[in-house]
Amino acid sequence: MFLISDCGATKCDWAVSDGTNVNIFSGNGFNPITTSEDVMENAIRGAIVGNVDPATIDEIFFYGAGCISGEPSDKVNKILAKVFPAAKTHTYSDLVGAGRALFKTDNGIAAILGTGCNSGVYVDGEIIEHIPPMGYILGDEGSGASIGKRLVNAIYKREIADSYRQMFERECMLGYDDVIYGVYRSETPAQFLASLVPFISDHISDNIFRNIVLTEFDLFFNRNIIRLNRPKNLSIGFVGSIAYNFAEILKDAARFHGLTIFSILQKPIQRLAEYHNEIKK
Repeated sequence: MFLISDCGATKCDWAVSDGTNVNIFSGNGFNPITTSEDVMENAIRGAIVGNVDPATIDEIFFYGAGCISGEPSDKVNKILAKVFPAAKTHTYSDLVGAGRALFKTDNGIAAILGTGCNSGVYVDGEIIEHIPPMGYILGDEGSGASIGKRLVNAIYKREIADSYRQMFERECMLGYDDVIYGVYRSETPAQFLASLVPFISDHISDNIFRNIVLTEFDLFFNRNIIRLNRPKNLSIGFVGSIAYNFAEILKDAARFHGLTIFSILQKPIQRLAEYHNEIKK
């Protein structure tokens, strides 16, 4: 039996497979760069309870946000070895997972728009060219965190009418102090900012909110796709809830840059399970 994980900062999807049958389930996500080992272990154990017996797992393929080489990946491997002592583990970035889910054994430009963002050139099962996303403070253009940040900035810097602030505070049950606390005092500020995106989705027919999303997507293409050293004929694919839920706006932004989107997946876990089932045969 092997186990596959697609772990974002907010949510983690899992798939357990015997090579033919696949069982998919979900749990809390985490980013090893910013999350303690105890919280990560609790998230993993909480997800697998009632879904998989750790003793039956022979191999694990873990794809995660923040799983860069060095300490972050080492932390994940350490915890996986603790929870699944008999399993061989493989840890990859979420961008490798996106590429394998979108293109499998073909080549393309893989992109992620969820709580955070990422993008790279996917060739022969690996990412060969990559522009760092730099996180929600320094980058992550087009992500849920960045869209949420742009929203509250526009509201409280009076870029938009005060009636929008009143609507936001009423529907989200938040005030200015709550926003400041969520960003500067909570343990998961990026997730807090991304949690504000459903408000935009509820009012996306209003050009004020559509333009917030469009501006972020334009920045994403400018800073994370256009500047990649990439063959011109490669298809572009996206994974993630932000890409999926705002697909039409994303396609408009792509067309503005002369690009066509090949595929948008809300969740890559099913395709990742298919990928590993296929390469094991």
